[in-house]
Amino acid sequence: MNHLFVDPKGQLDEIIVENEGMSPLLFAFFKEASNREIRIRVKGNASVKIALADFSQGKAETRVVIDLDEPGASAEFHAAVLSAGDDRKTLVANCFHHAHHTEGLIESYGIAEGNSHLSFLGKSDISRGAYGSKTRQSAKIIVFDEHCVAQASPVLCIDENDVQASHAAVVGKLNEEHIYYLLSRGLSLTDARRLISLGYLKPIEAFFEGETKTRIEEAIERGI
Repeated sequence: MNHLFVDPKGQLDEIIVENEGMSPLLFAFFKEASNREIRIRVKGNASVKIALADFSQGKAETRVVIDLDEPGASAEFHAAVLSAGDDRKTLVANCFHHAHHTEGLIESYGIAEGNSHLSFLGKSDISRGAYGSKTRQSAKIIVFDEHCVAQASPVLCIDENDVQASHAAVVGKLNEEHIYYLLSRGLSLTDARRLISLGYLKPIEAFFEGETKTRIEEAIERGI
């Protein structure tokens, strides 16, 4: 059974993951944006997938902290964020490796439209003694309009030698070659932009089901 949180506000109670292969932790935002803080602690040999879909409106910061507390702990975090109109959104996703042989993955995808601001910030931190650990952080944002402001700034803090660590950040406009190809196949500019954007946001739907998945589909269609 999935653990689903729809439009939570403020600081959530700390979530402890102690079971291997725990069902996904799912977060979906649709209403007016508000500041939120989510903290997840993963214990020895436990693993968890976390998905966050943000289609709220307004100004807010969402802060996610993942603590890999014991050997063998692992976590994946996947986010999709739409920032439109005059939205001002910041997603901060941090993963702290406190023990050896832990694994962390953070992937954030976003679209910025209109006059909005969108920032993906975060840190992957491997402490001394967390040897054999693996961490990766990736942040990508498509900028639709000339007045948008977007920032992707993942950071690595590594205090151990025997580890695997990487990060990637991409902020850019829609690929003109892709647009040209789709236009040459008879699509309108609007449909071409929409199709490319779906490739960024739609994958988050795979984590959700039922009414929440339907709401995400509708929010994507409205937004692009």
